[in-house]
Amino acid sequence: MAGTSVFVVDDDPQIPRLFSEALTRHGYSVRAATDGESALKNLKKSKPEVIFLDLKLSGTDDLQTLEGIRGLHPDVPVIIITAYPRDPLVDNAIRMGVFACLVKPLSMAHVLGILETLEIERAPEPTTIAGPVTPKI
Repeated sequence: MAGTSVFVVDDDPQIPRLFSEALTRHGYSVRAATDGESALKNLKKSKPEVIFLDLKLSGTDDLQTLEGIRGLHPDVPVIIITAYPRDPLVDNAIRMGVFACLVKPLSMAHVLGILETLEIERAPEPTTIAGPVTPKI
């Protein structure tokens, strides 16, 4: 998915930096926010193709940012990232339609695998260019 725009929201500034360093080497465009409010402001201006969202952002209701993202861009896949995979919030986020959940500490191999999966799912169906075949008698 070279050239795909990825948006990362995490209150730990090291996470967006990690995403940017790793994904830009693979041809992705990465933007980031470190809080829910600035993330939603940014998302009102432009629509990324994929969003990675820390589920527990400081200073916001835990699902408030996800709800805001769903309201702005319901068709954009959201992957949550969390250090608390057994938290009931993860179940709530899954019910809200997130694409996947990644557990911290993050593996960029897993991130790239998810992006590749999204690329396969979004690939257009093959089309037939040639017309009907007439059998020779």
